[in-house]
Amino acid sequence: GRKFYGLTRQKLTFTKQEAVQKRTFTKWINSHLAKHKPPLEVNDLFEDIKDGVKLLALLEVLSGQRLPCEQGRQLKRIHWVSNIGTALKFLEGRKSVYRGSPIKLVNIHATDIADGRPSIVLGLIWTIILYFQIEELTSNLPALQALSNSNSSVESITSSETGSPPMKRKVVNKFKGNAKKALLKWVQCTAAKDFGIEVKDFGPSWRDGVAFQSVVHAIRPDLVDMEVVRRRSNRENLEEAFALAENELGIPRLLDPEDVDVDKPDEKSIMTYVAQFLKHYPNPQHSETDGQQDEREERKMLRELKVFLDQLERDVLRAQGTEGSLTDKYQAFKNFRVQYEMKKKQTDPLLQPVQKDGKLSVDQALVKQAWDRVSARLLDWHIHLDKSLPGPLGVIGAWLHRAEMALREDIPIQHAHEETANVLHRKLEQHKEVLKSLESHRQTFQQIHRDRSVNGVPVPPEQLQDMAERFNFVSTSSHAHLIKLEFWEMKYRLMAFLMLAESKLKSWIIKYGRRDSVELLLQSYLTFVEGHRFFEQYEIIFTGLKQAAEVYVKSDSSIDEAEGVSKFLSDTTAQWKNLALEVRSVRSMLEEVITNWEKYSSTVAALQAWLEDAEQMLSQSENAKRDFFRNLSHWIQQHMDMNDAGNFLIETCDETVSRDLKQQLLLLNGRWRELFVKVKHYARADEVDKLRQDYQDGINTLKMFMDATNEKMTAPIQVSFLNVRAFVQDVEEIKHKLPAMEAACKAASRTAQLLTKDTSQEEVSQMMTVMASIKEQLSKVERCLPLLRESQSLLPPLEEMEKNITGFYQALEKASHITSTTDSEGPVDFKQKCQELATFTHSCKKCLTVIEKDHQNIQKIMNSSKTLEHMDMSLLQKRVADLQTSSQESTEWRKHVEANSSLMKRFDESRVELEKVLKMAQNFLTERGNPEELLKKHTEFFGQLDQRVLNTFLKACDELTDILPEREQQSLQETVRKLHKHWKDIQTDTPFHLLHLKVEVERSKLMLSLQECQTELTRENRHLASMGSERLIKEHRAFFREKGPQSICEKRLQLMEEHCQKLPEGDSAHQTLETVRKDFAEVREEIENTHHKLMQHQDKWKEYNKRYAELSCWLISKESQLRLLRNRANDPNKYGQVKATIMVKGNLGWLKSRMAVLIEICADSDAQRQGSALSKLSTDFKGLLASLLEAEKMVLAVGDCVQFREEVQTTLEDLVQGQKEAQAEVTKILDCSTAREAQQLLLVHQQLLKRLKLKRKDVQHLFTRGQQLQAEEGLGETLQQDLQSLENTLSKMEQNMDSQEQSLEVTLAAWQEFDSQQEAVHEFVNKACSTMERDLNFSSPESLAVELDQFFFSQQCEAEALHMNTLLKRATEIQLGPKNKTLLVQQARSLSEQVDKAEAGLKKE
Repeated sequence: GRKFYGLTRQKLTFTKQEAVQKRTFTKWINSHLAKHKPPLEVNDLFEDIKDGVKLLALLEVLSGQRLPCEQGRQLKRIHWVSNIGTALKFLEGRKSVYRGSPIKLVNIHATDIADGRPSIVLGLIWTIILYFQIEELTSNLPALQALSNSNSSVESITSSETGSPPMKRKVVNKFKGNAKKALLKWVQCTAAKDFGIEVKDFGPSWRDGVAFQSVVHAIRPDLVDMEVVRRRSNRENLEEAFALAENELGIPRLLDPEDVDVDKPDEKSIMTYVAQFLKHYPNPQHSETDGQQDEREERKMLRELKVFLDQLERDVLRAQGTEGSLTDKYQAFKNFRVQYEMKKKQTDPLLQPVQKDGKLSVDQALVKQAWDRVSARLLDWHIHLDKSLPGPLGVIGAWLHRAEMALREDIPIQHAHEETANVLHRKLEQHKEVLKSLESHRQTFQQIHRDRSVNGVPVPPEQLQDMAERFNFVSTSSHAHLIKLEFWEMKYRLMAFLMLAESKLKSWIIKYGRRDSVELLLQSYLTFVEGHRFFEQYEIIFTGLKQAAEVYVKSDSSIDEAEGVSKFLSDTTAQWKNLALEVRSVRSMLEEVITNWEKYSSTVAALQAWLEDAEQMLSQSENAKRDFFRNLSHWIQQHMDMNDAGNFLIETCDETVSRDLKQQLLLLNGRWRELFVKVKHYARADEVDKLRQDYQDGINTLKMFMDATNEKMTAPIQVSFLNVRAFVQDVEEIKHKLPAMEAACKAASRTAQLLTKDTSQEEVSQMMTVMASIKEQLSKVERCLPLLRESQSLLPPLEEMEKNITGFYQALEKASHITSTTDSEGPVDFKQKCQELATFTHSCKKCLTVIEKDHQNIQKIMNSSKTLEHMDMSLLQKRVADLQTSSQESTEWRKHVEANSSLMKRFDESRVELEKVLKMAQNFLTERGNPEELLKKHTEFFGQLDQRVLNTFLKACDELTDILPEREQQSLQETVRKLHKHWKDIQTDTPFHLLHLKVEVERSKLMLSLQECQTELTRENRHLASMGSERLIKEHRAFFREKGPQSICEKRLQLMEEHCQKLPEGDSAHQTLETVRKDFAEVREEIENTHHKLMQHQDKWKEYNKRYAELSCWLISKESQLRLLRNRANDPNKYGQVKATIMVKGNLGWLKSRMAVLIEICADSDAQRQGSALSKLSTDFKGLLASLLEAEKMVLAVGDCVQFREEVQTTLEDLVQGQKEAQAEVTKILDCSTAREAQQLLLVHQQLLKRLKLKRKDVQHLFTRGQQLQAEEGLGETLQQDLQSLENTLSKMEQNMDSQEQSLEVTLAAWQEFDSQQEAVHEFVNKACSTMERDLNFSSPESLAVELDQFFFSQQCEAEALHMNTLLKRATEIQLGPKNKTLLVQQARSLSEQVDKAEAGLKKE
């Protein structure tokens, strides 16, 4: 139910969306067709587009091109298909703005459009809207120039090709995606963003109308107040937005508010409407700058990628030439392969074309070439490494590469499907050839993989494992690949076949030539269809494809792929269905054209010859012309046939032939018109004769009808059923003939009118008089037709009256027969005779009543009718009077019948009731079945048995005896005696019968209880081994408790004894009682034996004995451990062992509680024996607990010492760990890159040292506590050694930390001083260099002063050189890390060289 509801709802939604699309697309088409000359209009989209005329007009307006179109009033389907084919061919020749490739019309065929299929028509119009409006407008925006190369501009148009889609290019443009995404992005960035409106799609986001209002506001802000918009309802917003767009912006109103204000608005309709706003939106100026910046970033990424690929190629070449083992070479190859795969994810998006023509840019082309070179280089290297493997493994490696290439090789899709199918076939054969060696190579490789070597020569394990994975890939994928290739081959075979059929169909659906060319075309059609077995060939190909598709779908578990294959098969089937229909219709079309050529040629030749003879005949005598033109009607028909055939050929033939036919028809029709005007009156000679004969025949027929009618309707009739029925049939026959007669009268009148032109006035007057007389007689007949209704109203009462008269006489005859017989019958016969006599008398009375009623009704009809005056009622009245007289004779018999019928009836009823009761009682006494149910039913029945039934019968018998003959009274008395005796027997047997049933009920219940007891005993014996005697004893006692089955059996046995005492001694119930007693005694004995057996069973002691033994052993072991405990109690190293020893694990309580349970379910002897053993064990356990208590006091004294030792060990470990961390911080400080960073880490290091020094207090606290423990309980030598080690470690750590901290401070101070002096020298060197770059100038005193300063600067340079030597020496003395120390020396040396260079330059100047 839910599924059906969901499907119905989905179908309803789809139908509503189709209706919205139809309205929107119709308005859009009309807005463009209004620009056509002359303007056109579409009313019903699915009907008006069928002939293709308006479709071609729409494309002309949108493209500005002129397209050929077949037009005319008598266009046939073949011309419709031709026009639509022209439109589809024009669309397929256009290129998509985004993809740069031709528009693909998938599953859109001319025949579907000609059939007016809604989904196909809407799909075609949507394609036109998409490519001619949405793509054109979005691509013209500067911000949308760099849209990515998507598979399709619309998601609803998908390719039927099976293959992997190209990876989508990531473009960092503001607007990216296909036309739909571009349009949505435009709305989001230009209209919705400013007001915080979220537009996610072209569906529900537009329902409230706010998005439409924001788009209008973006174009004309003065038209919309967005604050008001947010407060209005959906319908108000939508209505105002559409009105503003139409009135203020001139945008056609394609939508209505009710189309959008729904749960799922139609996406395509909204896109069509919104795209119109793009024409009115100003172009954003900033987008060009964004696009240029994105292009620069992209070029930069491409150049960086080119450098990386060139370097990778050089590295691969260098690695290939390096000497080394095969393992090392393969490892190097894998490293390069990993880099290649990682970079591939970044490279693929950058190599997607962004230009409209689908070509790559120069940078993309260079990167593509470099990438291909690296790919080829890595592949060659991989092949070489695999071939270099020893022995047969190298051969397997080469074969493995060939197999992988065959599996991964792309299938080149050719322009022609037949070529693609042939390529697929060759690839399939090549793949099969490669895979022939699979099994042999598999066996060899498996052996090598197990041995890990080839003839003792080891194989690189990583390379061997990779080969195993590749081999597994080839093995698992090859079969599926073969299936895929077979399916693809059959698919393209079928597509090629359909393409060939469509091309042939286009060559047949053309404007035809003359007859010989059409015959040649028909011959070509027959050769192709019948000679090549066209339809059989399709069935063969399609069957093969279907089988291949089933195998392919089973091998590929992808749901999408299965749906794609199923869709392709269904689309192909639909395409073939239409195509086959068109191909079959071609033959009839060609044959029709040839037939019309034959008709045209024959009629033209005959008509030309006749015209020549007729034109000569015009000069002959009148009689000769009348004879010659007598068959003019035949030539009129020939002339019409010629024009029909000629007009058909003009519509279906090419322009040259049509022009010749038009000229020929024009000449012949001109000659015909001139001749026909002169001779057309000769064509009526035969016609006038025929009209006279027709007129006379009609008049004779009418007269015969009128005479017969008058005779039938005026003859007198005696009223009876048969006479009236015959009269009604005659009148109905007249009524049925009357329309034909009226039609004949009208025809005769028309014929008379036609004859007036060719007949004398006197004859015309005579004909008019005759026609007037006939019409008057017909009108009289029409006026008399109410007679039929009144006559028909007589038939039902007459028929009923006739039936009752017959019944009256039959009943009267039978009653007379009964009364005429003598009274010699018995009581039964007498009763039956009385009943029959009463029945017949009643029937007579009933029939007479109906007869009188019907007679009155007939009399009323006759009196009220004026048309039934010719009918006579005398005979009918006489028959009714005779019936009334006969009825009075039967009334005397009724009294006798009524006097005796009640007595007979009462006797029969009482006798039947008594016999019924006795029969039921007898049946109950002999009935067998469930005793309990029988007892209940029989007790109820016999309790309600009433003596009044017998008394009623006896009284009725006495009354009947008085009216019966004497010889019949004896038989009646005998019957009464038998029934009375039977009644008394039943009364006697009933009490014993009920007692028997009670005994039987109790016996049945007792036997069921005994059976339950027996079942329980059997179960206990069977499950004794698995369930144990303890559980079974409890269940036994619960089952056989005081109110259990056993006591119930005793009570039932007692009841049986009480019932049997009331029965006679020899009754069978006593024997039954003895049998039951014996059975009960046997079951009771078995119950006692089973209980005794369960009590004696020893399995219940198993767990108790086990735990008793364990506790005994534990006591013995604890006693021996206590003896050793006295020697170890004071040793701290033995503390854990001693503590574990004194732990009490024994449990005597369970044994005691278990003993209490077992005493109740075991024998007395077992209970006494086990109780004494448990008492002895309890005494021993109490003694052990006292000894363990004394040992525990001894162990507690040692526990504190052990805990203190653990604390000392933990503290010692913390100090050692802190010292290691401090040393690591020192190393990190000395390895810092700058002195400033080292100074910051020194502060962190000092904080760590402070935390370590604080541990001195914790250690001091441990010493104090150790002294206390030694004074109180005495410490061992090991604990004293741990304390001494802790003291030594802490003292040593403090000394090292102090000295290390001072050393770090000195080193860092020296490093900072070195850096400051180095910066000063750098500053001096820079000044010196700038001084040397100036030219010498002695033109003024000021310039001379400057030159003197330069002289003094050279002297200072010497001092700096000496100072630099000091810095160089100091750099070697600063104790930094090895790396920093080397770097410091290098900096000093470099600076020294700069100083020397500056000094030399100054001296030179």
